[in-house]
Order: sequence, then structure tokens, then C-alpha cells
Amino acid sequence: MKQIISQILMVLLLSPALLSAAEMSGAEGMVIKADRMDHDVASDLLTASGKVEMTWQGMTMTADQATLDRQNRMLVATGNVIMVKAGDTLSGDRLIMDTETGRSEMENGHIFMSQGNFRADGAQIARLGDDQYALHQGEFTTCDAEVPSWKFGATDFDVTVEEYATGSNVVFYVKNVPVFYFPYLILPVKRERQSGFLFPSFGSSTKRGTFIEIPFYWAISPSQKATFNLDIQTKRGVGLGTDYRYLRSRTSTGSAGGYIIYDNNEDKVRGQLVQYHREQLPDNLSLITSINLTSDETYLRDYADKNGDYNRQYYDSRVVATKSWDHWLTAAQAIYTQDFASGSNATTLQRLPELLVYGVRQPLPYLPLQLDLDLIATNYYRKNGMQGQRAVLTPQLISNQALFGGRLNARLSAGAQLRAYNVEEAPAATEDQALVAVPELNAELASSFTSTFDGDLLGFKRMRHELAPSVAYRYVVDRDQQQYPLFDQNDRFLHQNLVYLSLASHLGGKLEDDNGGAHYRHLQTLRLKQGYSFSGDRPDLLTLAVDDQRPWSNLTLESETWLHRSFRLLADAGYNHYDQRFTSTALGGDYNDGRGNSIGASYRWADQQVEYLEGRVTTTLLRPVYLSYIQRYSFDRKDFLEQELDIEYRHQCWSVFASYQERLGNRSFTINFNLAGLFNSGGSRTRSLGR
Repeated sequence: MKQIISQILMVLLLSPALLSAAEMSGAEGMVIKADRMDHDVASDLLTASGKVEMTWQGMTMTADQATLDRQNRMLVATGNVIMVKAGDTLSGDRLIMDTETGRSEMENGHIFMSQGNFRADGAQIARLGDDQYALHQGEFTTCDAEVPSWKFGATDFDVTVEEYATGSNVVFYVKNVPVFYFPYLILPVKRERQSGFLFPSFGSSTKRGTFIEIPFYWAISPSQKATFNLDIQTKRGVGLGTDYRYLRSRTSTGSAGGYIIYDNNEDKVRGQLVQYHREQLPDNLSLITSINLTSDETYLRDYADKNGDYNRQYYDSRVVATKSWDHWLTAAQAIYTQDFASGSNATTLQRLPELLVYGVRQPLPYLPLQLDLDLIATNYYRKNGMQGQRAVLTPQLISNQALFGGRLNARLSAGAQLRAYNVEEAPAATEDQALVAVPELNAELASSFTSTFDGDLLGFKRMRHELAPSVAYRYVVDRDQQQYPLFDQNDRFLHQNLVYLSLASHLGGKLEDDNGGAHYRHLQTLRLKQGYSFSGDRPDLLTLAVDDQRPWSNLTLESETWLHRSFRLLADAGYNHYDQRFTSTALGGDYNDGRGNSIGASYRWADQQVEYLEGRVTTTLLRPVYLSYIQRYSFDRKDFLEQELDIEYRHQCWSVFASYQERLGNRSFTINFNLAGLFNSGGSRTRSLGR
């Protein structure tokens, strides 16, 4: 009680002077608490001892003893000195501070910044400002351990938070073992995304030789970032990759980047340009630009790593503007295509420009009908070969009816494909100008039968089963179209006179959770489908023309089965009952526990076309080691198409990532390191685009 009264009296006695000083300096008032406080009136010296606590200007300091010279605004604290501000801590044996400017010096000091886990020690630590420190005989790290996994030590360090730490005579330690020496070093020290060099990647490749990638990350602003990647290869040369990303607003975002190299093997400059932008404008108007360009048709084969990139057949670049209404969508676009399989892009058709109008389910007045309307008008251009204009109009009248109290749904549509041409340099026997109309008729009857039943299967308390049969008929008039220009598949509207039978089965159930609630989960979908052609063509067969002796199409089966909410099986198959054999098969299964562990496999086979097996696994069960493996094997080639193994070891303050990849014509191995808080950018590490 005496201690509390003493503190209250002392605060009351000191407050006028402290408040006066605070007002003169512009700082907040200081509050002091301690077991004992003495005041020398003559020298205006205040001494506090025993559990000293001082708060001012958003800071809190604790110590065993403190002396405040109010006249000179100097504070000296000793014994277990700890100063905290905004979650950051400066601690040590002895502190000398100018309370007006905040400049201070700590002996045997330690700095801790909570965000980024930045830690630094020094024989002397000088606090030069809110975010500036100078360390003598110091070291720093982002590791928590008493003996950190890594640290930098230096004779002198100058640290500016949110900028950089510069040091002289710097040594990099692994544990306490010196590994590298730097006469001078600059390192980023930031709480948020930071500009600076990321840790280099090292590796070797059959095509590239030994290589090193040195990335630099630039945190331009909270809504912009860029990465520059210097790529040094012993077999190919020196390349530079860039990746710039921005977010102007919630309705405006995009990216731009590329890669360029003087390829020593090819003795020429090679590269790639990639760009994307999406802009949502008022009145349901939007604009999208997407550019994908390479210097030559074999660039991706030599420099891309991912499946789907290095074996890509073409690239499209486009600019698209769209405007939508309730039932209408209009668009204007320009599309430039690079065809990597043709050997020359001079014969590749370019759509410059193309206009599109889509009208969806427009109700007609006074009639139980709806109108669907599609219009595509295209200007085709290429250097060599036929070019010109084509317009395709596809109107359809649609009637939807619910029969027998809604138990049977009937849909009938009638329309036509109308095409108009104006072409130049047309082949012989091809009309330069033409109008063609190909009528079509579609009809469909569909129903569903649902039953529910109680049970106790796999934890389900109630099951639901639905059977959905349907029959669809399609008729397209038989019309000779060989004399008309041929740009793409829309120029040959195939004659069809066929009926499709389909039966779908859906099974699901209701599960009760631990809280007494319930939710529905899908278990299985099965779908059987087969067609019968009276005449015409069948798009599901390798040979389009219908054999009079074989009017039935392949019987197809599609299935999706969830044995568990994390385990799914997929199966597709095509069966030719005339030859009594399967013509295509696709089988697969995958398990994903939602915690980073997954495994899957798939098998695909199509008669006389392709046969390959794919397996993939990702696991976190070996934490802190994370593994990912994928493999594709071709039975028709009798060789691996691709296999890739990724291994990452994550420590609290560092990580190492290694990747081995093998595909046709190339093997590569890459390794890179990351020091937490220094070489991580706050975003994903970017490599050369297309790489």
C-alpha cells in the first residue's frame, strides 16, 4: 500500500514538469513506476530502482534501475533492460537514451522484430532513429534456436528497417561454422514484401548444360511486383527472364513478362513474350488482352519444362472486347496463331478481326417458343493460301414442354446453319463467293425417377437414387458442300440422321456430423450412351461415314465414384459390339486428404492412337520433408514421356528445394535455397517464362 501511495505521489509531483517537457518536445508524457523513486531537486535528477517500468511515446521500458536527467532529457538504465515498441524489442545490459530524439545505445544488446522473426546481437547497438540501428561486433539471423542454423556476423552492421542491412567483414555461418566471407554485403531487412536478390538456383541439364539462375525481386508497390532472372547456361548462353504483375483495382489486373537469350547452339536470338490484362468497365463491358509469342516454332521444345508447354502445338494471342445484356452477348476479337507443327506460319490462318453475337433463349411474343441466335463473322488472313471473309449465322427455334405433370420433359428445336463467303486465292473448283444453308432438327425426351431409402451404409443414414433416361434425335440435311471454301470444321456441317439413347444413374446420401447437423454427399454417377444412325455421319467414330452394316455407334460408359469424400474413381470406356472389343479406355483414381497428401493414377488407351500410364503422389507425412513425384509412361513408345521428382526440406528459418526432371531429349536437375526473411519475396518465386 505504501508503494502504491509513493508511486501516486511521485507521479503527481513529477507530472507538471514532465508534461511541460513533453509539450515543448512534442512527445507524449512519461509515466514511471518502480519499487522506489528518489528526486534530487537541485539537479532535477530522478532515480528509480526495483521493477522499473517507464512508458512514453508508444514505448515501454523495464529495467532493474534507471536514472532520468530531466534537464538534459537523458535516461540511463541498467540491469535486464528491455525496451518494446510495436512488437519489436531491444534488450541488453545498459542503455543510454536521449528521451527527446529516441537515439540510444545498448551494451551487449539484442534486437528482435516479430514480423519476419529478425534477430540481431551486438557488443554495442546504437538506435539512431525509429528504424535505424548500428551494430558493432554484431550478428543477425531469422532463426529462433540458441545456436541458429545460419547467421551473418560482421565487424559493423548498419541496419535500416524496411530497407537494407549493410556490413563490412561479413561472415556467413552454418551453425557456428564459418562458410563464406564477404568484404562487404548488402541484405534486405523488411517486414513486408521486399526488393532484393533471391537465393540463386543451381543445376544441370542435357540441353542447357550447367546453369545458375540469379533472380532479383522488386517490390514496386503494394499492388505491383516484378522479378528479373539472370540465367547463365554453359551450353546455350546467357538469358534474361522477367515477370511483372499488377493489380490496379478489383476490376483491373494483369501481368507481362518474357525471356530472351542469344542461343549459342542456334547462333541467334531466341525468346518468348507473354502478357495478360483484364479490365472490367462500366455497363457490363470488359476487355481482355492475352499475348503469347515465341521467336521460333522449336523454342518451347528447347526451353519449356512443364508438360503442356514443351509439347504445345500452337499458341494464340488475342484481344477481346465483350458487352453483355440480359439475353445478349456481343464480342469483337483479333486472334493471331503461331502453329508450331506446320513448319511455317505463312499458311496459318489468322482471325483479324472476328465479330460474335450470341442471343440466348429470347422469348417470342404470343408464341410458346424461344429463339437462340449465334452469329460469327470472321476475316481470315494469311500470307500464302486462301483468305477472305466468312459469316456463320445459326438461328434456332426452341420449344420446351413439361408433360404428364412434369414427369417427362420434351425439347424440340429447328434451325439452320447459314454461311456466306467472300474469298481470294481459292483453290480450283472452290467458289469465291457463295451462300449455303444447311437445315437441322433436334428433339429430346428426358425424365427422372427418384427413390429414397433408409440405411446404414458407410455411415449414411438415408440414401437417394435417381435414374435419368433420355432419348435424343438429330437430323442434318444431306447437302454436298465440297465446292465451298474450307477454313475450319464449321465449313462442313455433316449430314446426320441419328438417335442417341442415354441412361444416367446418380447415387448419394445424407451424413450426420458430430454437431447433430446433416449434409448431402454425392457417391456415384454412371452414364451409358449409344447411338443409332439411319444415315449420315457419326462424330464419335474414327471413320465418320456410317457403315450400312454397322448403324450402331460404340457403347460408351462414364462413371465417377466417391468411395470416400477424399477418394474418387473415374472410368470411361468405348465398346464396339460388332468387333466385340473395347475401342477406348480411361481409368483413374485419386486420393486427397486436404492436408497436402495426395496420390493418383490414370491409364488412357485409344485404339491405334495412344496408350500411356500416369502416376502422381504428393506427401507431407515426412515433414519437414515434402515430396512430389509424377511419371508418365507410353506403352506405344515403350519409353517414359516424363518423370519429375521434387523434394523440399523446410526449416523454421530456411529451406532447400531440389527437382529432378526427365523427358524425351532432356534431363535436368535444379536446386535452390531460401533463407526466411531475406531471400523470400512474399510471393511465389518466378523463373523465366516458358521455362
